[in-house]
Amino acid sequence: MNITDLISGSLGSQATEGISEKLGIDKNQTQWVVSAAIPLMISALNYNAQKSPEKAQGIQQAIDSKSSAGILENLTGLFNQGPTEDEDKMVNHIFGKNTENVKESLSEKSGISMGKIGGILALLAPLIMAYIGKQKQSQNQDDNSSGGGIGDLLGNILGGGNSSSSSGGIGDLIGSVLAGGNNQQNQPTNSQPNISGGLGDLVGQFFDQKNDKGTKGSILDSLAGMFGK
Repeated sequence: MNITDLISGSLGSQATEGISEKLGIDKNQTQWVVSAAIPLMISALNYNAQKSPEKAQGIQQAIDSKSSAGILENLTGLFNQGPTEDEDKMVNHIFGKNTENVKESLSEKSGISMGKIGGILALLAPLIMAYIGKQKQSQNQDDNSSGGGIGDLLGNILGGGNSSSSSGGIGDLIGSVLAGGNNQQNQPTNSQPNISGGLGDLVGQFFDQKNDKGTKGSILDSLAGMFGK
């Protein structure tokens, strides 16, 4: 159970192909956006799940409302009918006040219009929710313990282990910057992102409002590069 499966595995390849054809975008450009956007989306969901039990329950209900088997087994149908208004609303729920910032950054770096970036995100949203739902079902079948909540599941998909760990990790880092705080230590605004901290650090730096457009673009390149073929 790892985010790499969703991005560069067979599922990710099908998604890239379908989105490229649906929106009329170059396949390589689409692959870049998919590779950068999926970590941002799952990380934002992870942060939202940590905010309150009510938020976590809302995400859980959204996941349960998606037929993971139906969506994942019929990606052609998903891409043929989308992007829809409901899927666009899903993106807004995931990113909240950061939605336009994410679209603008992805657009400027990829050269794809913001409108089509919005379409890519809208098509990815139900796919991601279905994938998480499938992982949840698998976890429930394989795990005899009571296990953790949706936040733990999302943390595991991100490769960060238990997101509520006392050592910090993805949940704490992203929670700080999305909430308006900053736990980066006096990082110059024009510096290159430090990728040594892994996926959590990269996503956290992207959402840090103190970082300029050039730095955010470099972070997106690093995210996409982590999962590139």
